[in-house]
Amino acid sequence: MEQATTTTKEALLLAAGELFAEYGVEGTSIRAIAEKCQANIAAVNYHFGSKENLHLALVLYVLEQIKCHRALDLLHCKEEWAHDPLKCAEAIFQIVEERCQQYFTNLHPKWYGRLFMRILLQPTPAISEIMKDTVIPEFNAVRDVLHCCRPVMRIEEAELWADTLVAQLTHYIFAEDLMELFPEPRKFTAGFETRVLHHVSRVLIRGLELPMPAFLQEGTSHA
Repeated sequence: MEQATTTTKEALLLAAGELFAEYGVEGTSIRAIAEKCQANIAAVNYHFGSKENLHLALVLYVLEQIKCHRALDLLHCKEEWAHDPLKCAEAIFQIVEERCQQYFTNLHPKWYGRLFMRILLQPTPAISEIMKDTVIPEFNAVRDVLHCCRPVMRIEEAELWADTLVAQLTHYIFAEDLMELFPEPRKFTAGFETRVLHHVSRVLIRGLELPMPAFLQEGTSHA
């Protein structure tokens, strides 16, 4: 019985995700959500209480799915790498690599990106609280890793470099559909994703004046 309940709840979340991403919360009815996953309308109220609560639960669900742990893991063992400039550069690559795997591969549905575009365009106080509790700690972990890589810079400068990472990857997330219209090599292929990974890593490594790892040298490839 518990398995059936869990399955229905997740089915409602996934159905709502596609519809909210396409039409927004206001443009999506509870009936449409229920019909999409062949559930009873009452199931929405049973599991979530309201459409708005379903939306908040969906945002939390998606954030958990795309959560990145590498920066926090690196901070927990910083004595192993923070003293070595080359290892610092490799740590930066690991952070960028994890995010590229989470955001650009087929690991997650494409509607995740559209959902967050709508969140950015139409933020609410409740969503802001969720972001404060989930996204900000993750951002701060990236900032702190970057600060460990170059301790002489102020924490405010480390925040700007973390902004640089987020901004570059966000550009590709939200521009993916547009970039599909470009001729090669701008199509969102696995090869292009690798080039983005290498480019963003190099930008950060050079900006923090760290030595470039051999596998990131111009003209080399890294699987």
